[in-house]
Amino acid sequence: MTEIAIDYGTLSLAQQVLQRQQGHAQKIADYLPANADIGDSTGLLLSMFDPLSRIAVDLGSQAAQTLGQIERTTAASVGDTAADLADSDGKVGDAFSKLIARLGGPGGTADAPYPDLNGPTLGAAGGGADDGYGAVESYFVTKAYATGESLGGGINSARDLVASLGDGGLVGTVGEVADASSYLVPGQAPENFVQDLRWSAGLLLGSIDWVAEKFIGFSILDRCVYKPLAGDWQGIYRCAEAWSHAGDSLTAIARNHAGRVASTPATWEGLSGNSLRAAMATISEGCLGLSAAFATASSYTKTISTVCKLACSGIGLALNTIATALLDLASDAAVPVIGWAKGAFDAYDKINKVIGAVRLIYTIIETVSSAIQDFAEAKTAIFDKLGIIEDLAQGAARSVAS
Repeated sequence: MTEIAIDYGTLSLAQQVLQRQQGHAQKIADYLPANADIGDSTGLLLSMFDPLSRIAVDLGSQAAQTLGQIERTTAASVGDTAADLADSDGKVGDAFSKLIARLGGPGGTADAPYPDLNGPTLGAAGGGADDGYGAVESYFVTKAYATGESLGGGINSARDLVASLGDGGLVGTVGEVADASSYLVPGQAPENFVQDLRWSAGLLLGSIDWVAEKFIGFSILDRCVYKPLAGDWQGIYRCAEAWSHAGDSLTAIARNHAGRVASTPATWEGLSGNSLRAAMATISEGCLGLSAAFATASSYTKTISTVCKLACSGIGLALNTIATALLDLASDAAVPVIGWAKGAFDAYDKINKVIGAVRLIYTIIETVSSAIQDFAEAKTAIFDKLGIIEDLAQGAARSVAS
């Protein structure tokens, strides 16, 4: 025979934890479109990234909304379980009370009170984002590792989460481990290296760019700087940070579900309690998978930002070479009529230097373009995890219906 032990306060607290996770999931769904998508994508390169980014953000937001539906369905199921158990408990108590009354036993009443479902109020979460979370750090690599480690040291499975919570002395308690919404802070950005390049290039070539148009037929500034690098490149890093923060928030939600597995008080034993713990472990695993996909999106976006920073350094060196060559060409052409003829005849090597530097800049820009195209991998990862979350949602809905 299966032993059943129920404390209705335990069920009430578990339901409130799940309702809170629903709120966190909805905040993630709202956070991504507002923070993980670039704003100004007018440049050639950013116009390539913009549609990939929008698709990834839409998929991520949809996955978070679906997670919210799972939380709502599961919380409602816990509430229904409490109501059904209370009803059964009350009916049995009522029957025995009436039997005792008929037998003339002491204290017997015709109608015993049904269990009270107005349980205690869930307290504040046990933890959350540290002070200063999300602040810009000096180095890209340091930031990438710092955000990944902020929630507890490389935990990557629901089993590890449950074990860590048990080791932390949380067994036997019902509460929220971490405030997942505390990680949803706006992404910050470091120095605007692309804007610095555009400004420096204007100073360097602004007065001699006409020489390039005269000898090679196009503007260096327009072709190599202004058109490909237009737009808000600081937004790229902010997007990367937003993906990372959303992933940390999902990891916190996973911890909160794992907490329902780790906390195994004797006040909820039986099939319903065991079923809830199994469901919590499954949802926790799904949250960790989606968090990993968000981390992938953050990593690829940070790579774009880093490659662009390196590209700006390379383009800056190439522009210096171009400026020197154009100044020499302008000097050769300073003598009227004869000077232009000399410039056209004697400046072959200098023109080749300019063209070679332009080709180098094109190659550098193509490297940035390749990094942007690699972001499609992040979109695929999020899409795969969305399918898993949707399967969980359908399973939760079928469980409630049955």
